[in-house]
Amino acid sequence: MIMDTKQKITAIQNLLAHGEPDAFQEIAAYLTVDDREVRITAIGVLGELPINATIKSTLLPLTEDPDEEIRYLVLEALWGYVGEDVFNAYIRRLKDSDELVRISAIKGLGELRDIRAERYLIESLVDEEEIVRRDAAEGLGKIGATTAIPVLQTQLQQETSSLAKVGFYTGLYLLGSKMHLKSLLNLLSDPSYVVRCAVANSVAILADHENEKGIKKALQVALRREPTIAAQSTLQRVLDELSS
Repeated sequence: MIMDTKQKITAIQNLLAHGEPDAFQEIAAYLTVDDREVRITAIGVLGELPINATIKSTLLPLTEDPDEEIRYLVLEALWGYVGEDVFNAYIRRLKDSDELVRISAIKGLGELRDIRAERYLIESLVDEEEIVRRDAAEGLGKIGATTAIPVLQTQLQQETSSLAKVGFYTGLYLLGSKMHLKSLLNLLSDPSYVVRCAVANSVAILADHENEKGIKKALQVALRREPTIAAQSTLQRVLDELSS
């Protein structure tokens, strides 16, 4: 029987739900079909499965796929995997023409916590897209690149985007520059709700027993004056997480 797109997607989801040990092999077979929606579904499902060397070897070639959404989602599905092949795949995609692919690669490098990524992330601090610059700066903090502090400070002085500054303040804080927390929290008053949401999400990963009280107070003040539903939701979610 020839299945249409909806039936193929349902079949993939059923394979995940049943949780058979070799389900990934059947799911991987859908990566070869000439149906973008089906391939995207298969990639997402493979990313949900437990770490598996065969899944990794199946996904890696797709980081070079002509479709930018496929590349982006494959890199995301590889988060949690380690190895030279994964590291190199992320590095290659830092120069991708699509910003979402570059962002996914940067986040992957941050997850790897591999200090060798430092020089590549530094190069991304001058990317044309503010979100890429933001995530590269935060990524340097995540990998513990203390030698990058002077570069981050210099680039921060030249940075004009509030959204990018969220990443710089976060990265510098993670590298020990605690004074930047105040600057980060001040961006809760930024005119852009996108920036305010980004700040809330960032402080959620910075909170500890020393700064949690101050962070929660700043978020509560921001929530009381927040006019947008989107930012209200983000602020409340982070406050709930910090209180749990």
